[in-house]
Amino acid sequence: MEVKTNTPFATQKIAQDLAKNLKGGEVIALFGDLGAGKTVFVQGLARGLGIKRRIISPSFVFMRTYPIILSHQTLTFYHLDLYKGESMADLASLGLDEIFSPESVVVLEWADRIKKELPKKRINVFFETIDEKTRRISIKRS
Repeated sequence: MEVKTNTPFATQKIAQDLAKNLKGGEVIALFGDLGAGKTVFVQGLARGLGIKRRIISPSFVFMRTYPIILSHQTLTFYHLDLYKGESMADLASLGLDEIFSPESVVVLEWADRIKKELPKKRINVFFETIDEKTRRISIKRS
């Protein structure tokens, strides 16, 4: 699926719609330049999963977690921002193997930083800045 958005609200709506189809066990890998809309997308995804807390990028702590309920099961929503990760050692301490599980939904900003460690089965979301307001968002399952 490919769509263009012109407002943060429209970007969040795309993510909310994606959230409606999640069941648990998904890894959502976000790719795009700084300021392309990745965190805005995560905010919409979180809202679509029923998270009411304010979502901010975990740039300095790498990861934030939130409880969610999907299909009457309590799962964990993991929001990771890998932008500040300088080495695989930094990122290895996050325990990615443990969080990539059926009991979670994981969204990774700057997923290109760990491309080789990403699970083969995932949802890739690519953000392209067209102009100051317009973004092209491509969502592909692999």
